[in-house]
Formats: sequence, structure tokens, C-alpha cells
Amino acid sequence: MEGRLGVRILSTSAEEANWLIEERCVDCSTLINLVHPAHGDLPDQCYLFMHKDDYPSIDGGREALLAAFNVPRFVASRTCFELNGYAGCKPVFEEPQHTNPFGEQQAEETTSTTPALTTCTTWFRYLVKMVQKIDSFQDKYKPYDKEPEYVPEDSRKGYEWFEMSAFTRWDSPGKCRVLCVDTPPDFPDRLRDALLKKTESPNLSEAAAAQADPFALHADLLDVMITYSDISVWRVRDPIRLLEKSRLNGHDLFEQIHDHARHANHSSEVLEAGMQTVQELGRYQREIHETIAAHGHGPGQQRTGGSGLQRRGLTLTYRAQAREYTQFQLSLVRSLKLRSDSSLQRLKNEVGLAYNNIARQDNSVMKSIALLTMIFLPATFISALFSTTFFTYGDNGSWEVSDELWIYFVTTVPATITIVVFWRVWLDYGDVIYKWLKGLALRAWKGATGPVSRTRSGSTTETGVEDGIQHARTKTEVTV
Repeated sequence: MEGRLGVRILSTSAEEANWLIEERCVDCSTLINLVHPAHGDLPDQCYLFMHKDDYPSIDGGREALLAAFNVPRFVASRTCFELNGYAGCKPVFEEPQHTNPFGEQQAEETTSTTPALTTCTTWFRYLVKMVQKIDSFQDKYKPYDKEPEYVPEDSRKGYEWFEMSAFTRWDSPGKCRVLCVDTPPDFPDRLRDALLKKTESPNLSEAAAAQADPFALHADLLDVMITYSDISVWRVRDPIRLLEKSRLNGHDLFEQIHDHARHANHSSEVLEAGMQTVQELGRYQREIHETIAAHGHGPGQQRTGGSGLQRRGLTLTYRAQAREYTQFQLSLVRSLKLRSDSSLQRLKNEVGLAYNNIARQDNSVMKSIALLTMIFLPATFISALFSTTFFTYGDNGSWEVSDELWIYFVTTVPATITIVVFWRVWLDYGDVIYKWLKGLALRAWKGATGPVSRTRSGSTTETGVEDGIQHARTKTEVTV
């Protein structure tokens, strides 16, 4: 076992009807005894929060801790600890017994004496990647992000992962403990605020269902997780928006796009896994609710009253509302996934725009080179063609200039101006000139093929043009 672990406990009591946060520092063995339903001193309804650094390692008591929640051993392995999402459920039923003719107790599966749900364990994983918050002075159009900063100031990465894992154990008739690992620092406070709003307007039917429903504490827990996903998606989107407005040059642009695309890819990946997690939890919830509704009477009711409590709490209205609310949460995660995919698409658009801008810059460079060529090419051509050597050394070794140098400038300057002007006109009006020349050629061709021509078979073909449409008519003369 490892050293002492810090645990924050969010719990309520029936007397106070209020949710309070308590901090404890215990060792792993004490924590295991604390959460065990048989001899734990925790309230019936509570959440436990552990920092990822306090979460026991595989060899340091993780399996024993999760065993107290009746979670399979494989969930404590490195494979599950590094996955981007999963969900599982493990119900335990109290099988009714009957005595066979030999006096032995055997489990009975009939519709008259149905089993009662005694324990239900669920476990799931939900990841969120928080990117560093953009300051208000960087984006004056972003005043609405008043959420706290979740990335440490000394972080060189510029982002922080929260790999949230939740382990829930429900025991009839209404004990439910939820262990949450690696949640954001203010997660317990957000969850407490959400639970206090329910306490302000109590509903007796919901209170009864909270004891009878193994998934009652999941709704508010998922609401807070989805809230963090929303913050994450917007903080991935914000630097992309700044990127769109800044219009940086190629090198700086591509370097930033690479980082933003990596964050957006991770966001879409974990949201896809989150969708599957919520979907699986909804399926488990539906199956357990149907089982409780169908198997509401049995031996468990006579001894503990648990099955009867389940039957009374999970009414048809409650089951329908719980099912639809889970579908609503699933639609929220799906919408966040679409928004994250939209950020990826916007990055692709920025890459396309960057390529176009680079191509335009290259085109401008090529035009500059072409202009320099147009300026010096006529002068070089004339000098080479006429062998105009206007500079020479005299007999005394002095530098001499020919008296006909003016001829060179008289011929070179007009030629250079003419070629540069023609090149510029062709760049600006090349398409218009091309269409005009094409029209002249087409009219010349039509004029050449307009007269009537006689074929070898004796037929005549008249070709004419009317309103730009060619009509061909053929008349065949048959000679008897």
C-alpha cells in the first residue's frame, strides 16, 4: 500500500438535506474500508474525488480499491488506465431460493418469484483536453469566456489533460458511492452547485427514485463533464478564430496550424469516445430499469423492502424521463463533436488559403523577374544583333565612347517600352484579347465555308449561320 491519499467527499444527509464538501487525508487501506458498504461510515449518497497523483498505482492498492466498488480487476490495468473512454456495468441479483426434494437449496428463475437487484456497479471514463485560455487583450471579441484557467501558468505544453474516471457502487436499498478520479479542481464545487439547485426545489418522487435508481447520481455527474467538454471545444476554437483574423505568413501560419489541428483532433477523438460512453450508459440504464420494473416483487421485498422500494420509486414516468434525459445528454456530446469537427474544417480552409497566398506571392516574384527580363532583353538583343560596341580603348589607353551611341538609345528605349507595355496589357487583358482573336478566326472560318459546295454524289449542302447556330440542310437529287 502507498502513503496517505487526499480525498474530497461531497455528501448529503437526510437530516440537513444539504450537500457539503469534506476533505480527508487517509491511507489506501482506510479508504477501502471507508467506501465499503458493510462497514463504511460514509453517508448513503456521496461522491469521492481523488487527484490523479493520489490515485493508487497498480501495485499500490488500485485493484483493492476498485474491488471495494465491485469493479472487475482488468479495469485497474494499464490498458484501461490509458484508454480514451470506456463504460461497463455489473449488476448483482438476489436469486430466490427453493428446496428440492433432496433438501438442497437451489436458485429459482420463474416469473412468480423474481430476483431482486441488490448491487449494481458501473464504471466509465471520460476525457477532456483543456487548451490554455486566450487573454481578453488578444481577442477583444471574446469577453464571454469567464471560466477559470485550467492550464498551470508554468506549463510549457499549453494544455492539460483531465482523464476523468468514475466508479459507482449502488447497494439496495439506496446506498450509492461514486469515486471520481482526475477531475478538474473545481469539479466538486460545480457538482455541489448543481445538486443544491435540486435541493432548493425538492421533489419527493425524485428523492425516492434517487434511492431506488442505481443511475440516479450519474445525471448530474455527466452534466458537469459535458460542461467541461463545452469549455474545451470553445478553447480549441478560440485560437483558430484568432488565426483566421491574423492572416499570418506561411511559415508562422503552418507552425500554429499544426498545434491547433492536433488539439482539434484530440478533442474530436475524445468526444467520439464520450458519445459512445454516454450511449452505453444509457443502454445499461434502460436495461436495469426494465429489469427493476419487471422484477419488482420477490424475496428481497419481504426481507429488506428493497425491491418494493425500487418498484415504487422507478415509476413509468421516472423511467421515461431518465431515458430521455440521457438521450438529451448524448445529443449534447454529439453537438460538441460536430463543433469540434467544424474547427478541423476551418483549419483545412486556412491551410488552403495559405497555399493560395503563397502561390500569389510566388506569382508576384515571377512577374518581377519577367519584368526585369523585359527591360534588359531588348537592349541585350539589339547589342548582340548589330554588334554595337560603343565603348573602346584608344591608342593611348584612354576610355573612348563612340559618337553613334545615340543610335543605341533611339532603338533600344522604344523597343523596351513597347515590349513592357505589350506584356502588361497582355497580363491585364489577355483573356479579352484571346476571345477577340478567337471571334475573328471563327468569323473568318464561317466566311470561308459559307458558299454552297457540291459533293461527288450530286447532292448539295448549304451551310449558313443564323443567330450563331449552324443549320445544315441536304437535298438529294435522284436522276432517273
